[in-house]
Amino acid sequence: MKNRKYLNLTMAGLLAFGGVQAQANAGMIETSQFAAEISMQEQRNSVIDLMARQDVAAELAAMGVDIEKARERVASLSDAEITQLHNKLDQLPAGSGAAGTVLVVLLILILLDVAGVTDIFPKI
Repeated sequence: MKNRKYLNLTMAGLLAFGGVQAQANAGMIETSQFAAEISMQEQRNSVIDLMARQDVAAELAAMGVDIEKARERVASLSDAEITQLHNKLDQLPAGSGAAGTVLVVLLILILLDVAGVTDIFPKI
């Protein structure tokens, strides 16, 4: 009998509070905002993919750049910096090879290091 009373109270509590649900709020985003976010992610991925190429990684390593630190820095770049880097890479002539690409990436990393944003090159 005692167990039945606890079972009834438990069931009453579940029925009373079981229907309570948290409200979900959803907002609309504009197509242009969504497209800009997708474009930014694509730009970031293309720069990271470029750094993953074996010839670019070898060139960066030859210049004394730790590839993991460089990847972390690219991942933490702001949207404006990624856009600037991606535009520089798009302006390179076709067939310029990895050397031009590496030089652009290295130049940006050096400028960010000198500005105090990063510490990739500790002796600069």
